[in-house]
Amino acid sequence: MFDENPTSRYLTRSTCPEESQETNTATSNVLGLQENLGHGPGDKSSEGSPTANDFSANSTSVQHHLVSLKKQMSRQKAEYEAKITSLEQRNKELQSEIKDLHSKLCQQRKWYSLVEIKMRNAERAREDAERRNEMLQKEMEEFFDTFGELTNDVKKTERKLFEVFKSIN
Repeated sequence: MFDENPTSRYLTRSTCPEESQETNTATSNVLGLQENLGHGPGDKSSEGSPTANDFSANSTSVQHHLVSLKKQMSRQKAEYEAKITSLEQRNKELQSEIKDLHSKLCQQRKWYSLVEIKMRNAERAREDAERRNEMLQKEMEEFFDTFGELTNDVKKTERKLFEVFKSIN
């Protein structure tokens, strides 16, 4: 249908997945104008010579439609540029947020490493304290065993001396 008119082909070609209703309306307007002028796609017959007034009216109508299309294109361009600017700003914000999150993650990893080191040190200190307590317990038992033997020996000696004194007296 649009092979006959290259400008129609360019006007109806989709350049964006979000083609707006305005573009469709503008395309319909141009196609309707072509048909009204007798220059529709596939219409190669002429019904007579057009007059100067026909050319003037058609020219004014075409110019009006071109101005309208240019306004629509300008508005769409401004909308798309605003969307692009908004998306770029959001992208910058998200990149900044990602950078902050990476920094926090790095700090959390360092903190986690320090906590692990402190926990290992505390476990070693507890194990060392248990070993010292066991050694002290053994030393105290040995001391009391030795002291007890000494005390028993002293008591035996005292009894013998007491018996010797008793027998002398």
